Amino acid sequence: MRVAVVQWGRTGGGPLFAQELAQALQEDGCDVVVSYSLDAEVAERFVALGVPSFTIRTYRDKRGAVLGLPRLLWAALRLDRFLRRHRIDVVVIAMEQLWQGVVAPVFRFGGRRSLLCVHDATMHPGDFSRLEHLLRRAERRAADGAIVFSAPVAEALTSRGEFRADRVHETVHAAYRVDAGRAVVRSTHREGVPVVGCFGRLSAYKGLGLGVDAIAELRRRGIRVRLRVVGSGTDDALSLLRHEDDELENRWVGQEEIGQVVGGFDVALLPYTEASQSGVLAYAMALGVPSVVTPVGGLAEQAIASGSGIVATAVTSTALADALEQILTDAVRYRALSAAGILAAAGPFSWARVAADVRVAAASVVLVRR
Repeated sequence: MRVAVVQWGRTGGGPLFAQELAQALQEDGCDVVVSYSLDAEVAERFVALGVPSFTIRTYRDKRGAVLGLPRLLWAALRLDRFLRRHRIDVVVIAMEQLWQGVVAPVFRFGGRRSLLCVHDATMHPGDFSRLEHLLRRAERRAADGAIVFSAPVAEALTSRGEFRADRVHETVHAAYRVDAGRAVVRSTHREGVPVVGCFGRLSAYKGLGLGVDAIAELRRRGIRVRLRVVGSGTDDALSLLRHEDDELENRWVGQEEIGQVVGGFDVALLPYTEASQSGVLAYAMALGVPSVVTPVGGLAEQAIASGSGIVATAVTSTALADALEQILTDAVRYRALSAAGILAAAGPFSWARVAADVRVAAASVVLVRR
């Protein structure tokens, strides 16, 4: 089967997810081509795949997205020729993106089929943009099927009528590949003050305020921890980081640095108030870092299925503090969670598993006419 993996984002998880997926499909025996942004943080990783590629210069802001539309239309014509030349059977769109919504019909020209990886059924609170919403709808309408990474997203897509149930293909969010030297089972947290870390874009739905309150509760119980928050954003909860053991690095973290940042945590804390699944948890399990998550969206499913984390009993600071206390005061439990994450990353949450699932989904849309 000849597969094209497409993702035109510059930063964040989209380009990395696309590169990881393309590599996994290549290793699984697919004939793979890729299409990515020349400005992508991980552009050199696409180059290293050694497969045919269609590159595009995208945009840096909304103004650039609009002014670049004439260039996009010309690129769409060239993309169609590229896909025809390589006789692509299925286009796999690794993550939704603004310009991809504009040219979505091109993915299906000439009898090609397309699968859209839908990471979130709806846009996160605070992220809503009417234009992006409309283009996401266009991208979904043009696709022959959806690949999702948690049951809640699958249920949302079918209940809203965006995809028929037989066109939604569920897999897992694979653990990201990390340096072998970092993927180690941890017997306990490091000596001294354990580090509880929050990583990622600092948006309201990430529940930082809830996490800060949970850490304060732990400290009232006599458990000393260092809270380390790393990421970029303007969340109002940042003002709550006032304790002497609180650390804040409010900055953009490049893809090559994420393993070092998350690997520097003893426990990854994900106090989200809304989520489908988490790329941070995918990094934590690969690094053997136990996690504590709230019971929202697909987070609980991801933590339980991988065995790498504890799910708080409620979306409250007390429940999060209880879960953190279980990990920090029980060395046997801590090691078991760390080991489970490493095993999951090599097995049921591996990219080989995702590639196999995507190949099954691709075969199904090739065989069934719309």
